Amino acid sequence: MTKNFEQLSVETLEKIKGFGIKSRTVIKFFNQTCRKLKVYLAENSFEFSLENGEKWLLEVCPCEPMTHSQYVTHSARRRSVYMLAECQEGRLDIWRMYPHKTADRPKTRAYLQLLNSHEDRLRSEGMVKATIDFAMRVDSSFLIYLEESEKLEINGITPHDVVGYFTQKSFSGRKPEGVKSYAYKLKSFLMFLEDIGVVTEKKLSLAVPKVFARQEAIVTVISEKAEKALKSFKPETGTAVRDHAMILLALRLGMRRSDIVKMKLSDIDWKNDNISFIQQKTGVRITLPMLPDVGNALMNYILNFSPKIADDTVFLRCYSPYQKLSPCRKITGKFLSGFDREDYPQRGFHILRRTCATNMMKNNIPRSVISASIGQIDPNSVDVYLSADEQKMRKCAISLKGIECERGDLR
Repeated sequence: MTKNFEQLSVETLEKIKGFGIKSRTVIKFFNQTCRKLKVYLAENSFEFSLENGEKWLLEVCPCEPMTHSQYVTHSARRRSVYMLAECQEGRLDIWRMYPHKTADRPKTRAYLQLLNSHEDRLRSEGMVKATIDFAMRVDSSFLIYLEESEKLEINGITPHDVVGYFTQKSFSGRKPEGVKSYAYKLKSFLMFLEDIGVVTEKKLSLAVPKVFARQEAIVTVISEKAEKALKSFKPETGTAVRDHAMILLALRLGMRRSDIVKMKLSDIDWKNDNISFIQQKTGVRITLPMLPDVGNALMNYILNFSPKIADDTVFLRCYSPYQKLSPCRKITGKFLSGFDREDYPQRGFHILRRTCATNMMKNNIPRSVISASIGQIDPNSVDVYLSADEQKMRKCAISLKGIECERGDLR
């Protein structure tokens, strides 16, 4: 066993280095994991397998809540075990991440087949990955609800079951818009089941609730002080230069995070000073002007800090393996960590996009131009940004004529 495991460890490490991994920390954690795992296997007379590796991980897993360093160590051990298992099976062909959480799926085989069929249909219709993932989450949630209600045959569900799905406790604290999005996806799934003839009772989709309480949210934006700090920041390291360019694309052009992460070098037209791409969310092509500060930030990153590899993606990891970025939700937080909630009320890229749209509205740019600039299909969708413009909101105030207050202390 020892010799076989040692050989497997050496082969796996060679593959890791073959992927271009040069990080001493990654290699150190891998070697430490192999040493500790080797002792565990010898003490229990086990051969290495993914199952035995996961047993060892359970024994050495820190108690919740983990500190950051404990989480990093445990994640590195877990990744090492999975890579050893893949190498053992001959499937280790690329450096990849191994998410701790897996999506909930129904256990009934027939339900899983329906889920896969719906996924294939959505993919054939050209739906983007984010849309398909959300549809799968809603579909799975509904099918799991049916399983818990002991409804194990899809043809046996009734309108009462559909309505009952929305009475679950999990929906009690959700905003109306969130429940509405679930209802829309569930209706699409039920229409798919009707279309393929699985649900013989036609128009079961009509049981999905249509009316939800309307909720008008006040748009949050970053303060002028925080906005000025982002624009004037002078990055020095490669990671900071890359992240700052991404932030300017959201803050100055209103681009969505998903479009920034997937942006291609071929999307940039340096001669005509514009960026043109197909939006991931809407599938509509949009062309944006290349503002000087955005262009300079992009040029600095691409020419001086971008990895020199055969990949058309603009923003890549700054260390090997040079792959496209993960969702990168914490980038804005690194730049604005010194600001409080008043200046930076919401984390993430989307608040930068809202700030961009609000600034355009403050400058009296027509709604049609704003909606086209930020990639909104409906021009009326930009009306919500009016709530962040205090001067224009004052013009919307209703007079108190006829209901004047008589108390002197309230005048």
